[in-house]
Amino acid sequence: MKLGEKIKLVRKHRGLTQRELGERLHLDGNAANRIAQYESGFRTPKESRTKEIAKALNVREENFFTRAETPEDILRLMIWYDWEHGCSGCVPIDIVLLFDDFDEVGDFLKEWCKQKKKLKARKITRAKYLEWMLQWPTVKENN
Repeated sequence: MKLGEKIKLVRKHRGLTQRELGERLHLDGNAANRIAQYESGFRTPKESRTKEIAKALNVREENFFTRAETPEDILRLMIWYDWEHGCSGCVPIDIVLLFDDFDEVGDFLKEWCKQKKKLKARKITRAKYLEWMLQWPTVKENN
């Protein structure tokens, strides 16, 4: 999913208009137009602006970047791919084998599978699943 499509999805999920998001970003009088340009892909926000958008939408900024540097990055890409294409949640084993820390990856996959099962069983709504995606991974508290 392209950056502009993600911005639009999250903005709508948050119940904001393009103008409201633009105002949260302190854009000038043409705020709605600038957001529309981002969402359509006509313009691409700079990294600093993308981080501001993530903050204004209350999501982890990693959702708007396609990096593949950590297990979380790879799994986040898979989760978004699944969202966009409506996959059954299956994860190719060769992707999992790329990681050194199988325990951590296993935990991430279990968490994702748990959320997918809740969604499939209609224990959570698609909006709740999206919210989980936007905040994933959850911060673990140290005991």
